[in-house]
Amino acid sequence: MEVKVDFHVHSAASLDGRSELDELARAAKKRGLDAVAICDHNRFTLAYPETREGVLLLPGCEVSTRSGHVLALFCGEPFAPPEELPSLEGAAELIHSHGGVAVLAHPFTRADIDREGEERYLDGVESANARAYFHNPRANQTAAEFAARHGLFETGGSDAHHAGEVGNCHTALECRDRSPEAVEAALRAGRCRPVFVKNTCRTRKGLSQFRAARRRGGVKNLCVGAAYIAYCAARDILHI
Repeated sequence: MEVKVDFHVHSAASLDGRSELDELARAAKKRGLDAVAICDHNRFTLAYPETREGVLLLPGCEVSTRSGHVLALFCGEPFAPPEELPSLEGAAELIHSHGGVAVLAHPFTRADIDREGEERYLDGVESANARAYFHNPRANQTAAEFAARHGLFETGGSDAHHAGEVGNCHTALECRDRSPEAVEAALRAGRCRPVFVKNTCRTRKGLSQFRAARRRGGVKNLCVGAAYIAYCAARDILHI
């Protein structure tokens, strides 16, 4: 059977996240998803899989490194990423040491980045991300080419920071059932394909950045956050 999973979703536990787990689960159900992976920044919000609103919530983490972000999926237990930014190799080794799957998240949001050689540390590549186009319109296409060149499986994730973004990209997997074990087995075997639905508008990113600014506090942070919302909204209106 085909199981639809959004492997990259942030909750309010992320500094720039705007929705609680129940809201995310309801949104996923509305969009016809079977599961979402809660991948907050540098933390495991969930320790174990759980079901809400009939949707499977999978524990995950988006680990920051010196050269980008890596999704930690299907780890045997939560772990705390190091306070000092690790190398991508170090992050992948940490994920693997906990039995997890390392997926390179939105790897080409910068058009000039060179990823060659990093494939040796990875299991998969996120090649459908609904926010990746913000600074590089070809980001997802380049990620797909990188994955194909190096024989890595491809995933799709919305990178949602609000319930309204859930499912904008997701992953379709061929599974025996909808259990966490079946989803993990299908992913590790590469029985998956990224599904692009639509790009998230820039204004939503502005709102999530403003949420982070409010949490940090201070007049300067709030002013910068408000200005960024205006910038994002202008780009959406002008289609640039």
